[in-house]
Order: sequence, then C-alpha cells, then structure tokens
Amino acid sequence: MTPGATDARPLAFATRLAAVLAVVAVGSLLYLWINAHPTRSPALLPVTALDRAIGWHAWTIWPYWLLLCINPFLALGLRDRALLWAAFKAYVVAMGLNMAIWLAWPTRIVRHALPDDLGGATRAAWDLLYALDEPHTCFPSGHITIPVVVMVAFARQHPASRPWIWLPTLLFPTIVSTGQHYAIDLFAGIATAAVGLAWAGLLRRQPRAATAVAMARD
Repeated sequence: MTPGATDARPLAFATRLAAVLAVVAVGSLLYLWINAHPTRSPALLPVTALDRAIGWHAWTIWPYWLLLCINPFLALGLRDRALLWAAFKAYVVAMGLNMAIWLAWPTRIVRHALPDDLGGATRAAWDLLYALDEPHTCFPSGHITIPVVVMVAFARQHPASRPWIWLPTLLFPTIVSTGQHYAIDLFAGIATAAVGLAWAGLLRRQPRAATAVAMARD
C-alpha cells in the first residue's frame, strides 16, 4: 500500500497509543543520553542576525512546551496502518540523521540566565526545562524535525486539516526565543525532516482516489 492510502483496517486507539508512547520513550531516552554525553567537546554555534532579531523572551517557555507536547497528540490521529508505518520510517530516518550529526559533531549554545524576578509557574516551567535538557545537541533541532514529520503525516491522513495543520509552525521560533536553539538549528531540523519524509514516500503527491476516501472518512 502506498503511503497516505487509506487502510481498510484502521488501528485501534489502544494500539496507536502504545506505539506513540513507545516511540516517544525511546526517542526521548536516546536524545537525553546523547545530550548528556557528548562524544567530544561541543562546538559553540554562531549567533546570527536572525537570532538577535528574535531575541530572548521568558514567556515563550509556554508555547515552547506546547510545541513539544503537540506531537504525540497529532500522531495519535494516524489511524491507518500504512500511514503510521510510513510516518515511523520518516521519523527513524530523520531523527537517525539528527543523532548521527549530534554524535559526529556535538554542538552547544550559551544559555540565558533566568531573571531574578521570574516567579510562579513560569519559573517552574523554566526550572523543569533546564533540569531535563543540557545545552548540547543543538544542530539540527529535533524539536523542529519531529513536528514537521508528524504534521505532514497528519495532513495525509486527514486532508481536511490541510488549511490549519501548519499552525504549529508559528511555534517554531520559540526554540530560538527560549535560547534552546539558534536559527540555524531550526532550518537544519526542517531539512532532516524533509529527508525522512522523502525516504518514506510522504512527499509524493497523494492519489486523488485516496484523498477523496480520506476526506470522506474525516
């Protein structure tokens, strides 16, 4: 079956949930391990004019966390076996490429010190982020790679979502405004996602018949 074609046997929600949780768990553990154990002294990435134009803004920690959390919810919407498998292949290729780069060429950023007057829930959100995530493995940004893969797969599963499924891209600049990445990481994350999507066949034009059936089922 071609990627994006509608499978007559949709996966049960429990099966999709187990698959998504497994992928999230394995991917997160590998990322955190590589992040905490760079293979050599990480190279400091350059600050560009775009980084300076976006700036650092404490409040953007919330849309940043939203960007991280939206991926599994969209992935749960991939109910066709063939499409879910294609999305998994795209994820493995794209994130595998990211991890190969992280291991071969470790990178880092300079983090901003948190303001003293930052309190309440926003302070807790920042403290959690800094406790979990080291300032390494910046290039390419997996925080961009993953949502690009998931959004493209979701749009194939649900053609009616195409006018709005790209809204999460409005959250992409938060990886820069939180100081977690530089702009170069964002564009590199899109590039590795494109490689994975192309490998899995998700960038090919969807047959009209498959699109019509998917829209009818939506």
